[in-house]
Amino acid sequence: MLGTNERVHGWMDEGLNTLNEVRYVQTKYPENTALSNMVMNGRFHLNDLSHHDLSDITYRVIAGIGEDQPIETHSVEFAPINYGVIMYQKTGLVFTYLKDYLGDELFDECMRTYYSEWEFKHPQPEDLRAVLERVSKKDLGWLFDDLINKTNHIDYKVTKVRKHNDGFDVWVKNNGQVDGPIEVATLKEGAVLQSKWVEPGKKWAILHFESGFDRVTIDPGKDIPELNRQNNSWKKNGLFKKLEPPKIEFLFGDNESEATNIFWTPTIGGNVYDNFMVGVALHNYSLPYSKVNYLFMPFYSFGRQFVSGVGELSVSYQPKQNLKLSRLGISVKSFKHDTVYRHNDSYFLSIGPYWFAKIGHRSYDSPVSQTIRVQSIYKKDQFGPTHIEHAGGYAEYNWNYRKPNYTINAKLRNEYITNTNTSDQMARILFETTYSYRYKKRKTKGWIDVRAFIGKQYLNDFDKDVNGYQYSMSLAGSDGIQDLFVDEYYFARNNVASPSSWSQQRNENMGGFKSTSYYGTTSDLMTTGNIYLQLPIKPGIFGVFADFGAFWNNIDSTGVNPETNSIKVNTAADAGLAIRISNFFGVYFPLWMSNELDQSFGNSSYLTKIRFTMKFNIMNKSINLSGLSN
Repeated sequence: MLGTNERVHGWMDEGLNTLNEVRYVQTKYPENTALSNMVMNGRFHLNDLSHHDLSDITYRVIAGIGEDQPIETHSVEFAPINYGVIMYQKTGLVFTYLKDYLGDELFDECMRTYYSEWEFKHPQPEDLRAVLERVSKKDLGWLFDDLINKTNHIDYKVTKVRKHNDGFDVWVKNNGQVDGPIEVATLKEGAVLQSKWVEPGKKWAILHFESGFDRVTIDPGKDIPELNRQNNSWKKNGLFKKLEPPKIEFLFGDNESEATNIFWTPTIGGNVYDNFMVGVALHNYSLPYSKVNYLFMPFYSFGRQFVSGVGELSVSYQPKQNLKLSRLGISVKSFKHDTVYRHNDSYFLSIGPYWFAKIGHRSYDSPVSQTIRVQSIYKKDQFGPTHIEHAGGYAEYNWNYRKPNYTINAKLRNEYITNTNTSDQMARILFETTYSYRYKKRKTKGWIDVRAFIGKQYLNDFDKDVNGYQYSMSLAGSDGIQDLFVDEYYFARNNVASPSSWSQQRNENMGGFKSTSYYGTTSDLMTTGNIYLQLPIKPGIFGVFADFGAFWNNIDSTGVNPETNSIKVNTAADAGLAIRISNFFGVYFPLWMSNELDQSFGNSSYLTKIRFTMKFNIMNKSINLSGLSN
């Protein structure tokens, strides 16, 4: 019996037990499909996943989104999901990696010695390391320093294979952050012929193998906890030696290192201009995630009589420090956006390269999460024989503080856009903060959100009579015309001249009023407050809202109305009922409006005052552990 401190060094007990459990199941039931049996009985191509894959995939998913923590973490500092994934599963993985490197006989000798020397005592991590290094005669700094005490990630790569004398030379490279040993093997029809290890500490190595193989693979047993396995193999046959054959499957599945997974699903869509659309989505989003991800979703547009759709391509990295995740990507969108010109005579095309990052360290479970997104934009709007081109970009910083019963969010965004046809340009800075409090904590949850916003446009070099609305802020949040960076999808992006119910869609930004009125459009300064109360009524989708704010308009750069020599301040307020599903969908029914806001609707029916919000664009959202575990 070993008296390890499970609270401070929980992995020395629970994690090593996971090692033995996985080892037993692999030995006793080598063909087990334990994970597949747990996950929808292997549906959606999640078949043939073993007990070992449970540890492997769960760790790689968490590490892939930059939310893993060191194995050597105090129990109270683990995020709830990491308590199981890291302390149990990752520990089992890294010690299985050690076992493979040392071999079963030497590894067992090390563990028996450790047990006999520390039986009925209280060993610390340094005691375990000392025994393992003494008995194995190996420097295990790569294990204890890189994999246990840090969140450094493994990435080994086969770079090339060349014929040499009576065999082949294999070049391997350590692309990762762990100077660990590398197992390289040759295979013939899936069976291992030869296996050799590159000793720790080498960034490059050349290994010589005998002929007769059809594939070279790093870690054929998939026992090394490596995030990216797509660069681990070289095959003798075929034109592309390092590219695995494509495997096309329906909807979704696991990320297989022996195949280039392509998932497909039929799609439908529609908007006021494209009318009905039918298409197919092709992507490689899987479990665990790939380093390079893509989504291509072309539609045939019956209104455009051409192809509309979206595309996304990104490459993700997990830096050693300062950033949890860094992602470079590009987003492309094209849809019809006008009913005056027929078919493909009107459309928009937007191209948006971006950089997204999660700021912070992976050392402990912090209630604070931070992200930054820097995006540029090129957008072409075609209207019959003429077109308009815009270029610009924005930088957005997002700060979140999350506790079980309250959250605080702050967002700072700076935007710049220019019309390359006319040289019109606009720049502004926007700040908003939201405090959410769970006022009812029993079975029926009840939250109240209090939001504050202030925005200032500090560059207004454009013709306000022509483009004043497009480049201005709105009390009611941006509609499709004001969505300058194509952040969201709209059913009626340009439907102002002949508004319909679809044009009552707004985004939850800027002034945040639950209104469809154009009253409150300003190219100067705006400040608002918004309150939303979720009613404690099942199923938790009903609520009440109230908005109030002020905006400055018709003023010069000094903030003074040139006609009256006084500051021009306009105010507005509203209140009503709502149906809201998370932050994805909302319908808002105003019951009261201030006089100016109410008069802006004229003799319009009540139905024109109902506003709705739908957020379709999930590609620019991040995942963090606080969102998964709370």
